Amino acid sequence: MEKRYELDRYAAVYAMRTGSMVSSEVRDLLSVTERPDIISLAGGLPYTQIMNGEMISTLFAKVMREECAEALQYGPTDGLARLKKEIAGIMAAEGLEVHPEDVVITHGSQQGLELLSKIFINPGDVILTESPSYVGALNSFVSYQPRMEGVPLDGQGLDTDLLGKRLRALAVSGERPKFLYVVPNFHNPAGVTMSMERRKALLQLVREHELLLIEDNPYGLLRFEGESLPPLKSFEPESVVYLGTLSKILSAGMRLGWFVAPAPITEKLLLAKQSADLCTSSLTQRLAHAYFATQDWRGVIEKLVQIYRRRRNTMLEALEEFFPEGTSWTHPEGGFFVWAKLPEYVNTKDMLAAAIDQKVAYVPGMAFFPDRSGANHMRLNFSYPSEEQIWEGVRRLSLVIKRELKLARSLGLADRQGPPTDAERTEE
Repeated sequence: MEKRYELDRYAAVYAMRTGSMVSSEVRDLLSVTERPDIISLAGGLPYTQIMNGEMISTLFAKVMREECAEALQYGPTDGLARLKKEIAGIMAAEGLEVHPEDVVITHGSQQGLELLSKIFINPGDVILTESPSYVGALNSFVSYQPRMEGVPLDGQGLDTDLLGKRLRALAVSGERPKFLYVVPNFHNPAGVTMSMERRKALLQLVREHELLLIEDNPYGLLRFEGESLPPLKSFEPESVVYLGTLSKILSAGMRLGWFVAPAPITEKLLLAKQSADLCTSSLTQRLAHAYFATQDWRGVIEKLVQIYRRRRNTMLEALEEFFPEGTSWTHPEGGFFVWAKLPEYVNTKDMLAAAIDQKVAYVPGMAFFPDRSGANHMRLNFSYPSEEQIWEGVRRLSLVIKRELKLARSLGLADRQGPPTDAERTEE
């Protein structure tokens, strides 16, 4: 049946905030990258093939055999107590001691971001993020119509000198940011890790300006090299809301995450969660508890780290082999992503169609900047594709980039700011 398109008859009754809602460019790419002929370096998908299907089936059968009625029932808003205890153990493995009662389980850490947006952001409020920043967080924030300001990153993480200057300027103007959102470990999308020196400097600014910090740590246990660094919340627990997820170490499909926040904030977040979903899935919580209580989850993470390390190494080697002069990229110590930078006159969003024609996909950098800058950047994922796919995908992508650079040179654009226009492309 042919799909019909018509004017939206309900346009006049939507809330004004819907005008600022945007679709995730990463999600939009998934429909394309699911094609079997496309090598996707785009979506940040975990390698779930490592999970033993028979083991998961056995655990599921055990849950249904022993507590079927409870698993199919509503549960407490803050989550299953025994899973909260397991999560406290996961956090301890990252250097953060918390009481299980302080953990609140959510439908993925994305729900935590949405609930934080709901309780903190009024239209026009100033919120601060890293620049670039996680696109899922930006999309949650923007729907509540704040004034988002980005603070640049470098190889050591958030530039705390620039943050300090901006906080002082805001204080002079009588404005107080609602919060600062950071991904300190193996940043999405930039791949960098905030150094210990920067962590200390950031926490000093948090104390000086009474700044609320949102610490999102989805990749913390996936370190390939270097020394582990303590979570920000371990230094300043009453100034930090910590977000975690099981998506990267168990299952993204279970949609299980959590937050640990100062008590007054937790109270407000629980009220927001009650109105959002009443409770997180009782069934998936019980299945996750059965896994962490009975399986060698640390051993599984060690295997994941080995797989991801090899894939990261393959991507870095392929970039060195194929990418042209004038490009650069980060060297992540863990996580899922490499962040590549092309010459300023290249627009990676405009270039994406040519990449799809070459059967390779990535995420254009513009999606990760609050001000929609960063057009000459791209995020490359190494967690999901095989080593062979990574090598071939980077090779294909390099051909597209080289063609783009050749086009720019032929049009005399290499020495000017900005990418070629559509008209200039047509002329070529």
